[in-house]
This record gives sequence, C-alpha cells and structure tokens, in this order.
Amino acid sequence: MLRVAALAIALCASPALAGDMNWPAEAPVGATDWSGGYLGAFGGVAVSNGRAERGAFGGPLITLDVQNGLFPASIDGSEAGMAAGALAGINFQSGAFVGGLEADFGYVWTDVRNSFSRVDPNPNPIFNGVDTNTSYTTEFGGLGTLRARGGYAFDRMLVFASAGVAAGHVTNRFTLDLPQLGYTSPDWSDSGMRFGYALSVGIEYRMTDRLSLRFETLYANLADTTVDAVDNVTFPGETISYDFSNDVIIPRLALTAKF
Repeated sequence: MLRVAALAIALCASPALAGDMNWPAEAPVGATDWSGGYLGAFGGVAVSNGRAERGAFGGPLITLDVQNGLFPASIDGSEAGMAAGALAGINFQSGAFVGGLEADFGYVWTDVRNSFSRVDPNPNPIFNGVDTNTSYTTEFGGLGTLRARGGYAFDRMLVFASAGVAAGHVTNRFTLDLPQLGYTSPDWSDSGMRFGYALSVGIEYRMTDRLSLRFETLYANLADTTVDAVDNVTFPGETISYDFSNDVIIPRLALTAKF
C-alpha cells in the first residue's frame, strides 16, 4: 500500500519538476515565408552569337559568287555586353514548394558583328581580284519577359526555374563592301520588336525578412529575321538573303524586396 502511495505522489510531482527544467526548444521547420509580392533590380552580362545563315539567292552574278565561296553558308561568333533592368513578381507557398509569376524589363547592350572576306576569282576583269567583304550584325536593345516560376525552398534558400514569353527590340544588318570598286551596299537591315520565349534557372537567398539576393541565368530566344539584299541600281536582278537567329544568354544578379 505504501509503494502505491509513493508511486502516485511521484507521478503527480513529475509535471511540476518538468516545468522547472530548461529543456531545449524545438527548432522551427520552414520558418522563412516566401509568399507575397516583391520588387527588384538586376544587372549582369549578356552573350549573343549573332548567327546568320544564307537563304535564297538569285541572279547570274550572285549565283557565281556563291559558287566561288564569296558569301558564307553560315557565320557566327559570340560577343558579350551588359544587361540591366527591373523586375516584379508574386509568390505563393505550399510547404516547401514556392510558385509564382514574374515580369521583368531591361536593356541589353550587345552588338555582335561577324565579318567575312574573300578575293573574287571571277575572270571578268571588273571583278577579278576584288576584295569581297561582308558583315553580319545583330544588336539587342530593350528586352522584357513574363514567366511562371516554381522552386523548392530550403528555409532561407530557394532553388527555382522559370519559363514564359519574351519580347525585345533587335536590329539585324547585312552589308557588302567592294573597296576596289568603291562600292558600299545600301542599308540592308530589319529593325523592330521580336517575340519568343524565355527560360531561366537560379538560386535565391533571403538575407532578411524582406531582402533577397538572387543569381539567375536567363535565356531568351526571339523570332528569326530575314534580311533581303537587293540593289536594283548597281546590280539589277541580283538578290541574296540571310536569316538571323536572335537569342541571348544573360547570367545576372538581382536584389529584391518583399512587400
């Protein structure tokens, strides 16, 4: 009987003793809240190769020039510039999954100029031995995207990917220069708004409750452009065209503020 009473007293005293002891607090799980709207700014490097591929051509002189290798079938060469702009978006969170929608707009300073030069082997005395210099330019300007974003949060760290639509201003230009003949081509170019798609992958770190630092690589692929070269004054009946690929890769850093 005494043993039962002693056990009962010990059980009743246990909660009081436990309350007096300093047990370690349980670590919070998923404490960072990624949901809500945000604004930010970004800056980075932009890389484009300005690829151009020969399209349709016609006329006896141009046909002979193509056969003689004076106009390349394709040409490219990567050039780097700068990119900067602003972004805005909204996130929603479900457990560790973070999804949302983001829009950005900025400017891309890339001016890719690829050149090709050959000596004309045409036996005609007018053209024989003449340097045939061609140039292929792809120049980006304003660029904006609207993308759906999704990723996985590790508390303050977010790994994500995005996909959506893109629009940007691009200028494509093709030139021909025959210095011994004093010939410089007219302005064979096409400039305007191009539409396409954009993809990105990145990692973001929440430095404070509101400020985040992000590294992201964005790829934008805009519609190809065809530039037709025609000079009916100097070379009537002679035509050639080049198809330009308009894509750019932008590794960039961004600072965002949640609101």
